[in-house]
Amino acid sequence: MSYNKNSWYWQAIMMQIASQVWPLFGKILVVVPSSTDPNYDRLKQLFDVDTDWKVRFYTTLSAAYDAATTNANDVILLSWNATHSLTAWIAWTKNRVNVIGMDGGDRLVQQWAKVQLATAATTAYVIKVTWVRNSFRNIKFIQAATAATWLNVLQEGGEGNLYKNCSFVFGVADNLDLTTASEVITGSDSATYLNCTFGSDTLLTSAARTVFLIDQVTESQEFKSNIIKDCIFMISSSSATAYLLSVAANTDVLFTNLFIKCQFMASIDSAGGAALTNAITSASSLVKWTLNFYLPWSFNCTNFSASDSTNVKVYAPATSTNAFEAWIPA
Repeated sequence: MSYNKNSWYWQAIMMQIASQVWPLFGKILVVVPSSTDPNYDRLKQLFDVDTDWKVRFYTTLSAAYDAATTNANDVILLSWNATHSLTAWIAWTKNRVNVIGMDGGDRLVQQWAKVQLATAATTAYVIKVTWVRNSFRNIKFIQAATAATWLNVLQEGGEGNLYKNCSFVFGVADNLDLTTASEVITGSDSATYLNCTFGSDTLLTSAARTVFLIDQVTESQEFKSNIIKDCIFMISSSSATAYLLSVAANTDVLFTNLFIKCQFMASIDSAGGAALTNAITSASSLVKWTLNFYLPWSFNCTNFSASDSTNVKVYAPATSTNAFEAWIPA
């Protein structure tokens, strides 16, 4: 079988990409890390050099990112049978680039395309996105570096970015005894988070840390006008004072931010995971904003948010006099 631009296989791939990035997209950049991948040869045939001799087939995400053109609606495809290892973090400073893990989509955990950092350096994150209107789909982002400086998976300080069917986890427990470690630090402006999972129940946290920390990433840009829908926040913690979501300071949020049918879950397990006192916490003296939770669920958390509920608005049936406690079905 010939794998070329006239084959049915090529046409099928183009139709699938078009269904994700519609109606017009730029260059397609394919990343397959290893020649032992069973799809290496066929994808290399399909995605050969452009007519202007620009390469479109890469073995690292970093190289594909470097080749992408800002504002061109380029598409980076990550092979589905690989861990895309990084030797350094990625500071994402391009606009309107789409990154898609080729696993068929819809996974809330264990996405086939994995982006993992497993080296030591001085910057805290795996990926830091500070520019606008990028999209990330079907990717598992893993922080597996062991140096004490590596504290986050994602730092988000951009505008209008999309995260769909992605997960953000630590791959090692080395820094889970630090209160400064968070899977996500976000000061995003008008981002969309759909069907994402933040944190996991497989590694034990032993510090009063936060999974999803709302804090400024881009200077003077608050977490504002975001929509987070059908996402899961998860932790296994021996510390009852850990949080699944918290706000760092009263200067970090603006306008309304809507969480639609999100689940907040602490694992009670044989590794030492225990119930949390509060699923989330706010910050005091907040006057410019709200965090609005529509039908949230909390599991193995005594309260949804009793420690500081300033401008935390919850729409859900209450089971106690604590107005900020999520509904627990009978």
